[in-house]
Amino acid sequence: MREPSSYPPVSVPMNQQALIQKGDIAPQTLVACEECDTLYHRIQLTQGERAYCLCCGAELYRQSKPFSVLLAMVTTALIVFVIANSFPIVKVELQGNDSQTTLLGAAWAMFHAGQGPVGVLILITTFVVPLLDLLLLFYVLSSVHFFKVRPRYLVAAFRTLFLFRTWGMVEVFLIGVLVTLVKLVGMVVVIPGVALWGFSILSVLLVYIASVKVKDLWDEIDRRLT
Repeated sequence: MREPSSYPPVSVPMNQQALIQKGDIAPQTLVACEECDTLYHRIQLTQGERAYCLCCGAELYRQSKPFSVLLAMVTTALIVFVIANSFPIVKVELQGNDSQTTLLGAAWAMFHAGQGPVGVLILITTFVVPLLDLLLLFYVLSSVHFFKVRPRYLVAAFRTLFLFRTWGMVEVFLIGVLVTLVKLVGMVVVIPGVALWGFSILSVLLVYIASVKVKDLWDEIDRRLT
């Protein structure tokens, strides 16, 4: 990790602003702190390094993960997502009777039980938002990696990712399921389903994917296509 002292701040007086406007200093070579607006000269980082602001300590940028690795993770997450939502999460047996359901079945059961807002929340945070996140990332990454072109709807895709990414809560849902299963173990027979393992793997993949900032993806696309 590169120390903050490696990045001398740039105060941007009026004459330097004029140089930027004239084209003597390329805007792409500068980076602004999102917290305190201090300007720095951008330098090349090695894999795993991050740049921090000298004034407030906020992260400026980092060396993003290779697109091939990130695209493979997104593709794998999409496959696991389909599997996790196609099979029962858990099977519960009590006195010869058994019950099992999928994620969508659980949300639908909430609607039937008169808990519509809870059902909508489950659908949005564990199905709609994660799926939208993965599809948008796949669209952007595949366009840049395979076709070497800037996606037509790149700005809209990144804005959507930035606004809704924090609403994906598959890992929170998984923790809730595990806590419930622990409480039921002494009363009924609990048999983990394929979807439970699928959501476990999906949670790990989503955490890895979410560690890549939208801003870093944008910078990497600019670097690759310019």
